Amino acid sequence: MRTKSLINTLNKISGEELFGKTLRSIRLCEELSLKNFAVLLGISTSYLSDIEHSRKYVSAKKAYEYAEKLQYPAEEFVRLALQDEANQLMRKKGSYAHITMQLHAS
Repeated sequence: MRTKSLINTLNKISGEELFGKTLRSIRLCEELSLKNFAVLLGISTSYLSDIEHSRKYVSAKKAYEYAEKLQYPAEEFVRLALQDEANQLMRKKGSYAHITMQLHAS
């Protein structure tokens, strides 16, 4: 099942909406090794591992590119990347952010 509902389900299972955890869940559901998934995304294995374990974060632009490569909803990947960025800032204040997005055709 490669839909937005899969991403939402994975987020509920993980308990948090984090880009790295979602990416890892997708990789495991697709039964791909870290190396093969990294090749698919065009990044190094160590960088993918850092993303999956929240040691590194991706920009909204990179999240969009990964969604395109994986054929997943780009708006959800971008939202998760923005969620991570906002949470990094908010953790310093002992809080967290909740990002929602609405897309409109131009």
